[in-house]
Amino acid sequence: MSDIRYPNESPEYRRARDELLQEEQALVDQVKAVARKRRELPPGGELKEDYTFQRANDGKVGESVRFSDLFGDKPTLLLYNFMYGPGWDNPCPSCTSLMDGFDRSAFQVGKNAAFCGIAKAPAEKINAWAKTRGWSQIDLLSGYNSTYQEDYRCQGDNDDMQWPTLNVFRKHDGKILHFWATELRGNHVDTVWPYWNLMDFTPEGRPDILSPPQNFRSKFLEDNYLE
Repeated sequence: MSDIRYPNESPEYRRARDELLQEEQALVDQVKAVARKRRELPPGGELKEDYTFQRANDGKVGESVRFSDLFGDKPTLLLYNFMYGPGWDNPCPSCTSLMDGFDRSAFQVGKNAAFCGIAKAPAEKINAWAKTRGWSQIDLLSGYNSTYQEDYRCQGDNDDMQWPTLNVFRKHDGKILHFWATELRGNHVDTVWPYWNLMDFTPEGRPDILSPPQNFRSKFLEDNYLE
């Protein structure tokens, strides 16, 4: 049993809480075990080509950068593709929720691995949206003139049919190798999504909605994905 007690709690509450505590510990252990197996994966395929992207951060919009240069002095690169195609009015609200969190995590993550957000929209559109959201820390890229999204399972049959995909690459023996990617159909980045995880701690649980609440809509998403 836990030694923790809170004011006026009942014995029934403590018994149920202790049972839940065991399951919470088992969940943490499982997450760590899966992460260990992920690290033990055999080498993935070599990067198809040294893609050229355009930077989309304020002050660097349109500057060309090679994929190989994104690593900086780090051995690993996390590259999250958020759903924002060339013809979209606004990005995906769910992807925006994730990017809100990623932007504030980029400084810490960047101490150990390179971390970038990429979209298929032109660099100018990405930069304008970043200003709207206040993104200022994560490196932003446009894959508008590359085949990266098509090659690495980030889109459907055209540039506007984008998918939310986190790819991880590593440098090894002078080569860039694909290490891992999100391949689940749903909840693929759930463990790093603040909104849903925080709501899991509440008595009400996760709201029965498709996307976190936002102060904007994406008509392209609604017309082409949700109907």
